[in-house]
Amino acid sequence: MPLYEFSCRKCGHSFEELTTLAEVEKKKPACPACGSRATERGLSGFATGSGSGGSGSAPCGGGGFT
Repeated sequence: MPLYEFSCRKCGHSFEELTTLAEVEKKKPACPACGSRATERGLSGFATGSGSGGSGSAPCGGGGFT
């Protein structure tokens, strides 16, 4: 699932939102600082991880984020 980075055109606050592109296009997220929906998005990265690791040989704590 993509992690989108947003910046508010009203107050300049930057924030991230883990969501699908369809949800972003349907309704822009509100700025957590001022509540405005005048936000611009940019692709920041991808969140990955399955929790348990699955194979039993995952290094560094069994998979997922550490």
